[in-house]
Amino acid sequence: MSVKDAGKTIREARLKAGMTQEQLSSNICSALSLSRIENGSAGVSPSTFRALMAHAGVPCETFPIFENWNDYECFFHLRHARFYLDAWQLEPAFAELEQVEKRNWNNNKFYYQEWLLLHGILQFRSGCCDHTRLYDFFLKALQISRPTIDLADFKNQLLSITEMELLIFLAQEALYNSRLDEAASICAQVHTYLLKRQLTSLERNQLLAEHAIVYGKYLIATHDYDAAFLLLDTNRHQMVADVNYAPLFELAFLTGLASFSLCQQADAWQHFKSAFYSAHAVGSCYATTCRNYIRNHLATDIPENLLLLPDVPLRHFPLKRIQNADSFSDGVFDCYQKGVVMIGDLIHRLRTEQKISQRVLCQGLCSPSFLSKIESGALQPDIILAETLLQRLGLSDREFAFCGNAHEARLHHFKISLIRYHYLPDENSASMLQEMKQLLTEEDSVLYRQFCFYMEARHAKPAEERITLFQKALACTLPDFSIDKITEYRLSWMELTLLNNIAWTYIDTDTPYQSLVYLRRILDYHSAAKTDIILQKQTLSITLIRLYRTLYCHKYFKEMVDLPELENFSILKYAAGQLGAFHFYLCQAFAECKQYERISNSALYACGLEILREFSNNKTLLLKYLWEDFSISVHY
Repeated sequence: MSVKDAGKTIREARLKAGMTQEQLSSNICSALSLSRIENGSAGVSPSTFRALMAHAGVPCETFPIFENWNDYECFFHLRHARFYLDAWQLEPAFAELEQVEKRNWNNNKFYYQEWLLLHGILQFRSGCCDHTRLYDFFLKALQISRPTIDLADFKNQLLSITEMELLIFLAQEALYNSRLDEAASICAQVHTYLLKRQLTSLERNQLLAEHAIVYGKYLIATHDYDAAFLLLDTNRHQMVADVNYAPLFELAFLTGLASFSLCQQADAWQHFKSAFYSAHAVGSCYATTCRNYIRNHLATDIPENLLLLPDVPLRHFPLKRIQNADSFSDGVFDCYQKGVVMIGDLIHRLRTEQKISQRVLCQGLCSPSFLSKIESGALQPDIILAETLLQRLGLSDREFAFCGNAHEARLHHFKISLIRYHYLPDENSASMLQEMKQLLTEEDSVLYRQFCFYMEARHAKPAEERITLFQKALACTLPDFSIDKITEYRLSWMELTLLNNIAWTYIDTDTPYQSLVYLRRILDYHSAAKTDIILQKQTLSITLIRLYRTLYCHKYFKEMVDLPELENFSILKYAAGQLGAFHFYLCQAFAECKQYERISNSALYACGLEILREFSNNKTLLLKYLWEDFSISVHY
C-alpha cells in the first residue's frame, strides 16, 4: 500500500467520526476548501492536515506534501525548534524560529500560530519573561484560530494539538498573574478534553504531563500539597516510562517542592538535586532558575556542592510583536499548481544535494528504476520505504508521520511499541512480536521482516548467536555489507541500530576488539554522512555511550578522558539517559588518570541524571566505586 492521498485520509477520518464537512472544517478552512481537499482537487499543508485530523479525533501529525519548498522549510525548522526546546537548548531553538520568520511562515496561519506558541515557551523557559505580556501573547496566538473562544467554556470544542498547548500555557500565565480561578478552570477543561479525545498514548501522556506541571503549580499555590504530589509524581513516573525527558526537569523540581511543603525534606532534596544537576549537565538555565527559587523562597540550607557550581546564564530573548494574520492562508492550495512538493520531490532534492546516486540510496530497498519513478511522482512508496529512504538521506522518521491503511497502521503500532517498550518482560514483548509476525503478508515490505529479525536477535543467547541474527537482519537490505566500507553506504535507523548492537555484542565474545572496530567505523559514517540532529540522537548517542563503555571495559582510560574533546559529544545533551551513563564512566576515568579535580562535577551530573530517570541504584554503585577503588568521597 502506497502513502495515501491526504484527501482520502481526511475523508475517511471525517466519516468515521460521523462529522459533516462544515463541522470538521470549522475554524480551520471553509467547507468548500475541505470538499476540494477530499476530492483531490486541492492540496493541504502539513499544519492544516494536522489540525483537520485533530478535529476528527484521529492521532496523526503530518502528511508528506507541501505547497512549495518554503512550506517544507517552515515545517522543518518548526520541527527542529521543538526538538531543541524539548532538550532545553534555547539558543538553537531561537535560531530555528528565526529561520521560520525569515520565510514569513509561508503566509500560513497555522505555522504562524505554532511559531508563536514555541516563542512563548522559549520566553518562559528563559527565566526572563514578563508574565503579563506573555499571557496576552498566548491569548492572541490562540485567537488566530479561535477569535471568539470563551475560556470559561471550551471543553466541547474541537481543538488541535497546538490549541491545546496554547491553553495549557495560557493557564500557566494566568496562574503567574494571580488569576487562580481562571487557571483552575482552563486546566479542568483541558484535562477533560484530553481524556475523551483520540490521541496516541505518547501524545496524550506528554500533554497530560504539561498539564500536570501547570495544575501542580496551582495545587501548590492553593496549599493542596498532597494532591500536588500525587499528580506530579504520577506524571513524573509516566515520563520516565515513556523515555520522554522534555517535561522531567520541571516535574522533578515541582515534585520536590510538594514534598518540601509536606515536610518530607529528604525526598524533597532528592528531587531538587536531580532536577538541578540534570539541568546543569545539559547547560540549561533551568538549573539557575531552580537554585534561585530555593534560595529566595524556601527556608532551608543549600548543600555546598550545589552552591559551588556556577550559574548557567539566563538569556533574554525579545518578545515578538504579534502580526495581523487575517491575510494569511489556511494552508489549502491547488495541488496541480506549479511548485507543489511531494515525497518524491523531497527525496530527489535531498539525494542530489548530497551527491548520492540512486543505486547507493535504494540498495537493498528497491530498484533504481523504481526509485526514479518515486522521484518523478509516477509511483508512491509505501510508508516504511518512504521512512527508510528519508533516514538514509539523514532525516529521522520522527520528523514525518505518514498515513497508510489500517493494515499498515497496525504494523506501525507494533513496531513503535516494541521499540519504545523494549524493557517489557520477555513474555510480553515476545507475544507482541508474534502478533506482528502473524500480521505480515507476502506483499509487505522486507523492512518489516528486518525489524522482526532484529527484535528476535535482541533476546537470543549466547552472544555469537545474537551477532549471527543481527547480521541476518542486516542482510535483508545489505547482503554484502562490509564494515570497512561503511562510508560508501547510506544507512537507515534500523541498519545503524543493527550495527550498534553487533558492536556491543562483540564485547561478550572471544574477539572483543571487534567491538571497537565497529564503533569507530560507525563514528566515521556519521562524520561522512552529516546526519540530521534528530537522527543523531536516535543512533549516534547510542554509538558514543557504547564506545565509552567498551573503552572502560578495555581500560583505555586516557582515551576516555581525551575523546570528548575530539569527537562531537554535544549530541548527548539531547539524550539524558545516555548522558548519565557517559558521566558515570567519565568520572571513573578521571579517577584512573588521577585527574581528581575533574571528578566531582561529573559524578554529581551522573547521580542527578540517573536519579532523574529512576536508576538510583547506579548512583549508589558509582559513589561506592569511587570510595572503594579510589578513596574518593563525593557528597551528593
